[in-house]
Amino acid sequence: MRFKILIITCLMCFVFVSNTQAQRAKLERANKFYKALNYQKAIQYYLDVLDKREIPQAKIRVANSYRKIGNMSEAAFWYGQVVRLPEAQPRHKLYYAQALQATGKCEQADKWFKEYADESPDDERGQLLRNACEEAVVNEFKTSSADYYRTEQVGDVNTTLDEFGASFFRQGIVFTSERDRGAAIRRIHTWTGDPFLELYYAEIEPIVGGESYSFKVPVKYSSKINTKFHDGPVSFNKKQNRIYFTRNDVSKKGKRGKDNEGVTRLKIFTARLENNEWSNLKGMPFNSSEYSVAHPSITPDGTKMYFTSDMPGGTGGMDLYVTDLENGRWGPAINMNAYVPGMNTEGNEIFPFIHDDGTLYFASDGHAGLGGLDIHYAKQVNNSWSPVINMGAPINSINDDFSLVLSEDKKIGFYSSNREGGVGNDDLYMFQRQAVDVELLVYDKNSGQPLADAVVDMNCSKRGPITTGGDGKVYFEMPVDRTCRFEADKDSYTGNSASGSTKGFKSGDRLFVNIPLDRPLEFDLIGKVTGGATVLGGANLIVTNDCGEPVQTMKTDIAGQYAFDLKPNCCYLIKAEKAGYLVNTNNVCTRGRTSSESINSTIILAPVPVATQDPVVIVEEGPSTPNFPNPPPRPLSFPKLYHDFDKAPIQELYKDELYIIYNLLEVNPTVLVEVASFTDARGPAEYNQILSDRRAKETKKALETRGIDGSRIEARGYGESQPINECIDGVKCSELKHQENRRTEVKVVGSSN
Repeated sequence: MRFKILIITCLMCFVFVSNTQAQRAKLERANKFYKALNYQKAIQYYLDVLDKREIPQAKIRVANSYRKIGNMSEAAFWYGQVVRLPEAQPRHKLYYAQALQATGKCEQADKWFKEYADESPDDERGQLLRNACEEAVVNEFKTSSADYYRTEQVGDVNTTLDEFGASFFRQGIVFTSERDRGAAIRRIHTWTGDPFLELYYAEIEPIVGGESYSFKVPVKYSSKINTKFHDGPVSFNKKQNRIYFTRNDVSKKGKRGKDNEGVTRLKIFTARLENNEWSNLKGMPFNSSEYSVAHPSITPDGTKMYFTSDMPGGTGGMDLYVTDLENGRWGPAINMNAYVPGMNTEGNEIFPFIHDDGTLYFASDGHAGLGGLDIHYAKQVNNSWSPVINMGAPINSINDDFSLVLSEDKKIGFYSSNREGGVGNDDLYMFQRQAVDVELLVYDKNSGQPLADAVVDMNCSKRGPITTGGDGKVYFEMPVDRTCRFEADKDSYTGNSASGSTKGFKSGDRLFVNIPLDRPLEFDLIGKVTGGATVLGGANLIVTNDCGEPVQTMKTDIAGQYAFDLKPNCCYLIKAEKAGYLVNTNNVCTRGRTSSESINSTIILAPVPVATQDPVVIVEEGPSTPNFPNPPPRPLSFPKLYHDFDKAPIQELYKDELYIIYNLLEVNPTVLVEVASFTDARGPAEYNQILSDRRAKETKKALETRGIDGSRIEARGYGESQPINECIDGVKCSELKHQENRRTEVKVVGSSN
C-alpha cells in the first residue's frame, strides 16, 4: 500500500511540476508577444495563465493590452482588479478612470480621476482630467455644440474593419482602410490582428438640394503610395500636386526598419505629382527608426506642416509638432507647447489638421472630454494662438473620436469614431456645419491694447466661460440665425457686454465682436494740515460727503498728513480743527472726473487772534480795508465769485463756491470778513462803482439768507479800480479776460473775540 501511495504521490508531483512549467512557458510567450506589441496574442496567453494563477504582472499587462486595442469594456474590468493590487501604480488609476468613462460610467470614474490627480500633482494631464466627470463639465461637453453640427455615418464607405483619416482630394476623399481581405489576408497587423492599412479614394456626389451626399464605390488610391504595410493617412497641399503621408518604416526594397526593441516605427513621406502619377518619393528629415512621426497636415501654401511624434523631449505619449519649409528645406520639428502652452499633455495628441483659416484641430486623451480621444481645436491669428477648446458633442462621444478634416468653406467635414452604432471598429462620419465663426476681442478702452486672460461668457451657449489669449481674443462658434449677449470681465476692470447676431449669416461666415473694458475709477486723497509754515500733527478731521457715505473722523499724523479713499461721483467736505487755530475746510470732488487719480489737498489753519488794545488795519493788494479789531495774521482762503456782464447776482455756476464761503463762516463764528466786489473796465467808472456796490450787497445778502450774521460782513464795491489783468480802458480784450475782473472776493479782516 505504501508503495502505491508513493507512486501516486510522485505522479501528482510530476503533474504539478508539469503544469507549473507549462504555465511558466505560457507567461513567457505572453510577455514576448506583449513586448512585440502583438497585443491580441498576448491577451490569449495572459488569460490562459490567469485562469490558473493570480499573477499581478499578467493582470496589469492584460489590462494594458485591452486598452491598446481599444476594448475599453474589458480594460475597465481588468484595471478594476489592478488598482487594488499592491503592485498598482498611480497611472493604473488613470487608465481605470479613462476606461470607465469610455464605457459610460463617468460617475464611477470621477473618484479615480481625482485620486490620480492627487497622487500625481506634477502630471498636467491629471489636473486637466480631475473634473472631467463632474456633472456640470459633462453637460457642457454634451450640449455646448449640439446645435452646430449634423452628423451621419458614411455607410457607403465603412466596413466591419477600420476606416479613418479622410482627406479632401479632387471630387472626393482619400481615406485609410483595412478593408482588403484578398491577397492581403496573409499580412496581418499584430497589434489588432486585422489587415494592414491602405489608402482608398471615394468620389462624393451631392444629392439634389445639397442636404446630403452619396459616395461612389471606393477604389484603391495609388499603387505608388500603397505598400504591403501600413499606409496613411495623407495630406495634400492646396494645388494637390504634393502629397504627405504616413507609412511604416519600409525601404524602397520593402525591407522593414526596426528600433532597438525590434519595433517598426512610423515615418512621414512626401511625393510630387507628375504626369498624373506620384513620383520622387522622399522621407522627411526628422524621420527616425527609433521613434514614430505620423499624421501629417500641410498648410495650403505648403510651407508649414503639423504632425505627431513620440520623439525624445516631448511631454509624454504622442505630441504635436510643427516644421517650416525654408529655402526648399524642412526645418527642425518644434513642439507645439512652445506656441500653445499646455496643448501637448502627458497623454496622446494625434491626428492634427490645419484649416485654411489657421484653426488647428487634433485628437487628445489628455485634455478633459467626454471619453477616449476627443477632438479639440486652437486657432492662430496674427501669430497668436487661442486656448485649446473641446468641440463637444455630437462630434465627440464617450468613445474615440479623431481625425477631423473640414472643407475650405467649413460647410462639411469628416471625422472618425469607434462609437456604438457603427459598422465596424473605427468608422468614417460626415458632418454638416450649421455655425458661424465668432472672433471676439476684449481690449482696454483707454489704451486700445488687447486684454489677455479676460473671461467671456455668453447667454446663447451652454459652453462655460472662456478666457482670452495673448491677442485679447476668443474664438468660438455660434449657431446661424441667433442673437447672443456676450459679457467680459477681467480683474481690476469694470465688466462690459455686447451683442452679436448671426441673422442673415451663412455657415462658414465670420462675426466680429469687440468689447472695451474700462478700469473702475479709483480716487484717493493725500492731504496735509498746516498752520502756515508749521505742520499740525494731531489735528482733528471730520469728513462728510453728498453720496450717502458715513461721516469719517480721523487725526493727522505727526507730519500733519492724512489720507483716505474717495468714491467716484462724490463731493467731500473736510473740516480741520486744532486747539489754538481757527477752523478751516476744504472741498474735494470726484464728480466729473473721468480717470483714476490721487488728489492732493492742503488745509491751512490760521492761529486764533490774540486780543490787543488797538485795532489793526490789514493791508493787502487792493483797497484799504475797514478797521476791524484783532485781525488774524493769516486769512482763511475763500474762493472767488464771478458775475455776468452788467449783472449784480452771482453767476449760477458759482453757487457751490458761495456754499463753501458760508461753511467757512459757519465753522468760524468769530471771524469778521469783507466782501469786496469789482467790475470790468467797460462802461463809465461812476456806473461801475455803483454796480460793484450792488454786487457786494447781493453777496452779503446771500450769506445772511443762509444764516450768517450780517454784522460780521462788510460789503464794499471797488468798481473798475483794481483789474487783475491788462484789460483797462482803451485796451481791447476777450470776453474771457473781462470775466476775470467781474469778481467778488471775501477776505478775513478781524475777529469778534
